[in-house]
Amino acid sequence: MLVKPLRLRRREGGFTLVELLITMLIVTVGLLGLAKLQATAVSNSAVARTRALMTFQAESLAGMIRANKTFWVSSGPTSVYPAFDVDKAGARTNTGMTPVTSCTNIGTTCKPAELAYDDMYTWAKSFNDGTAASAFQGATAKIACVPATGTSCGANPTQPHGYDITLTWQQKLVAMNRSTVNSTTQSTPVSMVMHVQP
Repeated sequence: MLVKPLRLRRREGGFTLVELLITMLIVTVGLLGLAKLQATAVSNSAVARTRALMTFQAESLAGMIRANKTFWVSSGPTSVYPAFDVDKAGARTNTGMTPVTSCTNIGTTCKPAELAYDDMYTWAKSFNDGTAASAFQGATAKIACVPATGTSCGANPTQPHGYDITLTWQQKLVAMNRSTVNSTTQSTPVSMVMHVQP
């Protein structure tokens, strides 16, 4: 019978405790890295979702403007062009719109300025009404006239003026490590602007 020397049998004994500890350390660091990457991916998905929803909100306003061209497009002598604002508290202000109770009842005839009022205030209520139940709490919205020519939206333009829809909201910051974000700031204001030509 062949007997191996003791020295050779020790080499075939397998991993030592030190080798196992080093392996566990490498695997642990790798798993922590994967966990951080997954957390960042989830955060980025939430940011992309909010941006997509804000785009839909702006497109909704653009559709309302285009559907009511009689009100939003003015080539007459007026020097006051429509405008609409929603601030962080949900309060709304408008220019050129006529307050109305509702334009949704069958048989109700609403003038263009009344329809614009109903459209804007119905939209603003679901966007941000200043309560914790708001879809976008703390967000702001603004519709402002953009002159077709010149520096201001004046009367009797040679071509219809356009409008800029500006939506602003607080976006949570996403960071891979502490050096890429200020730890005292958890969010930053982000704005998107959509130009509409009625």
